[in-house]
Amino acid sequence: MGESKHLDKAVALVRLIRPQQWYKNLLVFIPAVYAFLLFEYRLWSTMLLSFTSACLVSGANYILNDIRDLEKDRLHPSKRFRPIASGIVSPAEALVFCLFVLFAGLISAYTVNQGFFLTMIIFFLITQLYTFILKRYPFVDVVTISVNYVVRAVAGAYAIEVPASPWLIVGIFFLALLLSIGKRAGELRELKGEAAKHRETLRFYTEEWISQGLTTASTLVILTYAIYCIEVHGNRLLPTLPLAVYLIMRYNHLIRSDIDAASNPHKLFRDKGFSTSFILWLILTVLLLYLI
Repeated sequence: MGESKHLDKAVALVRLIRPQQWYKNLLVFIPAVYAFLLFEYRLWSTMLLSFTSACLVSGANYILNDIRDLEKDRLHPSKRFRPIASGIVSPAEALVFCLFVLFAGLISAYTVNQGFFLTMIIFFLITQLYTFILKRYPFVDVVTISVNYVVRAVAGAYAIEVPASPWLIVGIFFLALLLSIGKRAGELRELKGEAAKHRETLRFYTEEWISQGLTTASTLVILTYAIYCIEVHGNRLLPTLPLAVYLIMRYNHLIRSDIDAASNPHKLFRDKGFSTSFILWLILTVLLLYLI
C-alpha cells in the first residue's frame, strides 16, 4: 500500500512538469537545422543538454503556474485533475520540487554557455511576469506567450553560437501567436458561459475576434515563411511552401471542429492529414537543406 502511494506521488510530480508540453522546447533545435548543423555530431551533446535545460525550466514555470491558479483550477472541468488542484501534491511539496527542477535546469543551462544561461533566466522571468501579472490583460497575454516561443529559439542559437535569422524569429513569433489564439478559441468553446470565471481575458475574446485573429495570424505565418523560402538558402526551401500552407489550413479547420485539439495543440497529431503532412514537410525540409 505504501509503495503504491509513493508511486502515485512520483507519477504526480512528473505530471507537474508536463512532459506532454515539452515538444515546445524542440524550438531550441531550429537554429541548428537551418544553420546546416543538425548532423554536426560534436554539437549533439550541447543541443541535448540545452533541450533538457529548457524542459526543466519550463517545468518549473508550469509548477508555479499551477500553484498560482490552484483555486481556479479546482473549479475547471479538466484542470481540476492536475496534481495540485486534485490534492495529490500539496502546494508546499510542489514548491520544493519546483525549486529543485529550476535549480537543475539553470545549472544545466550554465553548463551549456553564458548566453544560453542568460536566455533561460529571461525565459523564466517572462513566464513569471505572465503568470502573476500579464495573463490578466487581453491581447498582452497571447503576445507574451508568443515572445516566449521566440526566446526558446534564440536560446537554441546561443547554445550552438550561431546567429538567429530575423525571418526565422519573426516566423516563429507569428506561428506562436496563431497557436496562442487557437488555444483561446478552444478554451472559449470548452468553457462557454463560464469562460471568464476561469480566465479573466476570455471576457474580451469574442468568437468574431478569435476568427479574425486566426485569419490574420495564419496569413502572417504563410507570408513570412514564403519570404523566408525565397530569400534564404537560395530558394531551396520553396518546394516546402505548399505543405506549409496546407498545414496552416488544416490547423485552422481542426481547431474549429475539435475543441480538444484547440486547447491541446499536441493532440493535433491524432489527425492523419495533419500528422502525415507535417512528417512530409519535415522530411522534405531536411532533404532540401542537407542532401540537395
